[in-house]
Amino acid sequence: MSLVRRADGTQRNWKCLFASGLLLVSAVVHADAPSFDRPGISFAPAVLPTGSFDWEQGLPDLQYDNTGGIHSRFFTADTTLRLGLTSTLEAQLAGSLWNRLDLRAAGTKSRVEGTGDTKLALKWAPALSIKDLSFAILGAVTLDTGSAAFTNGRAIYSLGAVLGRDLGSGRSIAAYANVDHSGGSNVWTLSSNFGFPIRGNLGGYVEAGCVFTGGASSTVAGGGLTWLLRERVQFDLYGRRGLTSSSPDLQAGFGISVFWK
Repeated sequence: MSLVRRADGTQRNWKCLFASGLLLVSAVVHADAPSFDRPGISFAPAVLPTGSFDWEQGLPDLQYDNTGGIHSRFFTADTTLRLGLTSTLEAQLAGSLWNRLDLRAAGTKSRVEGTGDTKLALKWAPALSIKDLSFAILGAVTLDTGSAAFTNGRAIYSLGAVLGRDLGSGRSIAAYANVDHSGGSNVWTLSSNFGFPIRGNLGGYVEAGCVFTGGASSTVAGGGLTWLLRERVQFDLYGRRGLTSSSPDLQAGFGISVFWK
């Protein structure tokens, strides 16, 4: 689930950078397991093996916010489909067939449902000479195919990069940066994360991230759990809390990722 910036924010950008540096997330590494992009703000610094395929699904993801007496709850069933093309390249198709926004203010309530926009992406992850390091770049275009309440209204062009390091014993750190360009303006996302094993195929992670554009910024921090079943199916549960007045109060979700080889 991506970070969402509230337009009324006035926090300075240095707060984003500071919070992002506090917590260095990627899922726990298993020898034979694929690198799922869910959960977390970032994506995995690796591509799927050639000819393999995965499906990553939110069941659903949630964002809650209370600003000026207006309570909003946004639910989305995000879907990402990934296909390994070569040893260094994969294609992605993403979107949300179901979204719901509930608003409540001054004794009034409203609800709207609909589909979201469609994203097409390519991820490139070159082989690095340092085996403990991994790196990937994701270029994407998001098309305004969604319902009126859930579309950006114009295309979004995105470029993101993530650098990860394997610390051994199932622990890893990663740093992520992304820029979205649409309508002549840019929105930046920065995050950092730390993943660690708990027991068996149960892993945990912590992360922090921020989104900023112009003078407004949004900063969140949190973490979650991942559970890998038979090296093919991963369940995830996560939560993030807003750290500034311009951040969403809560982001949370439950999801599943399934891999076919």
